[in-house]
Amino acid sequence: MPLLSGPGVVALAFVVWGLLPLYYQFMPPIDMWELLSHRVIWSVVLLTLFLRITGRPLPWQRLCREPRQLLLIVLAGPVMSVSWSMFTWCLIRGEVLTTSLAFFMTPLFNIVFAVVFLRERLTLQKHLAVTLALAGLAYMLFQYGELPWFSLAMGANFAFYGLLKKKVRYAADHSLLLEALVQLPAALVFVGWLYMSETPALFFDGDNLARAMIIGSALATLVPVGMFCYGMAQTRLSTVGLLQYIEPSLAFLLAVFWFGEQPDPIKAVGFMFVWAGLLVSLLPLHRLRRKHSLRA
Repeated sequence: MPLLSGPGVVALAFVVWGLLPLYYQFMPPIDMWELLSHRVIWSVVLLTLFLRITGRPLPWQRLCREPRQLLLIVLAGPVMSVSWSMFTWCLIRGEVLTTSLAFFMTPLFNIVFAVVFLRERLTLQKHLAVTLALAGLAYMLFQYGELPWFSLAMGANFAFYGLLKKKVRYAADHSLLLEALVQLPAALVFVGWLYMSETPALFFDGDNLARAMIIGSALATLVPVGMFCYGMAQTRLSTVGLLQYIEPSLAFLLAVFWFGEQPDPIKAVGFMFVWAGLLVSLLPLHRLRRKHSLRA
């Protein structure tokens, strides 16, 4: 799986996402809605500067001729906003294991969406990988005796975002800017209200380092999302679903060995099944790469 190929870029995006809790560890205490609002505002600023520097303005005329594409992009903005709201809520509260469990659910939704909506056919290896992952999740659900609704909602929402992005035929930076512009009015209203009401806000009341961390959160969001959108256009959705296990696996390892969270034995067994599924799904990719190299 070459690093600059579609699957390689998607895998790298999930690595960055999995390590993202390390960034938020150094973030001063901040209200979730303030952080999300500034993330949208500074994403618009950074993306606009990037497109201006590279000389690639938004193709407004093409967008007007393709209302269906514009609708997909406009819809993707709020969907991603919900995902980041749930993700940020977990990180601010220090519940890294919760995000790990949630994103273990996402690949299963990705694979289901790929089969149902995109008519993708699963290989034998993917069938086995999905079976192992489902066995791990079924074990956790059976032992806990209830459905983890938060994790299911978070996983389904992000998978739906991936499905939308799979159908978008615009460059990643263009679509990301449009998604951020959709959310910009609400973000500006909230930040303006914080300033006018003199409500305590880290961006206005904190030091320069705190402001830099808030602005940096936009960049920390854009980099993996941009890589995900770029690689998504060149990768089967079912493959994306299996590669996505990289992110929650890294989050799980960070939660246990860095943040000191204690996983219970039930989750440990469930995660072992899921990791086995990930290993099964990656082994055939390695063999295919070797065969391709020999033929070349």
